[in-house]
Order: sequence, then structure tokens, then C-alpha cells
Amino acid sequence: MSSRIIRSFGGSHVLRDYLVSLFVAEAMNPSKELYLISPFLSNSPIIENKHDQYTDVFPLIKSKTIYLSDILTTLAWKGMSVRIICDNEREETKPLIHALRDQVEFRKLAQNHDKGLVTNNVYVHGSMNFTYSGIYVNKESIRTSNSNSEINEALIAFRQRWEESEII
Repeated sequence: MSSRIIRSFGGSHVLRDYLVSLFVAEAMNPSKELYLISPFLSNSPIIENKHDQYTDVFPLIKSKTIYLSDILTTLAWKGMSVRIICDNEREETKPLIHALRDQVEFRKLAQNHDKGLVTNNVYVHGSMNFTYSGIYVNKESIRTSNSNSEINEALIAFRQRWEESEII
């Protein structure tokens, strides 16, 4: 797969299933860095771990539901540099920042409308905010690519956005 467009419609699991695959793959073979840009951000449940099938991949997590904060904590614990640009004034974002403050770097950008995630392995961008509504409720469209040239271009752009942003 070089590139794919994923569309979700409220109640569809295709977007969540894609995110599960992406995060499990990253946890098994961590990239050096991850940039996440999402103006709206919340500590959404991502993976159901009812039968402990993800325990080896996320060894720090003991609950039956694995949240975005759990995934990002695990990736940072595995040596990945995790950098997030978000709106830290949003009420739904504050608990996530608090949960990750010691493991992940956060910044903010005035008038930020970019949305996406890039690692050394994948580039994801589109209409989706990394919130519960963005993942589970809203009609969203994202494009995902594992093309090295697109990933490298995105990493350069995300690093530049990181340098433009303010520490929070």
C-alpha cells in the first residue's frame, strides 16, 4: 500500500480499525519520531483489550481499554520522540496534556487548522481531529501514505510547524 483514502461515517469502525493497526505497527517497530497536529484533541479510547491480546505490544497498560494517552506513553517509553501541536485551552485537551506531560512534548500554534500525524513509517492527514467525535462520530476523510517521499516531505513540514509553535 502506498496511499489510501479512508472515509468514516458516524458508527463506522473503519477509521478506528485503521488507527489500531497504525499504532500497533508503530509499537512493534517504533519510528524515531512522531508528530501529531490536531487543534482539537482528547484522550479517546482507541483499542479494546478485553482479552489481553495487546498486552505484549503495550506492556505498560493493564486496563481493558487502551486510550490515546496509553499509546503515546508506550511509544515514548520505547524511545520514540513524540511531539504534539494542539490547542491547550480546549477543555477536552487538558486531561490529555496532564496525563502525558512528563513523556511527550506539547506546543501550540496560533490559528492552527492543520490536522495530521507523521512518523518515519506513515503519513496521515485529512479532516479528522484526534478526538472521540473525530474518530467515532463525525464524517471524516483521511489520506494515509507510506511512500518515503511523501513521509519525508511531511516530516520536513511538521518539523517546521514545530519550530514555529510556542512551548506550553
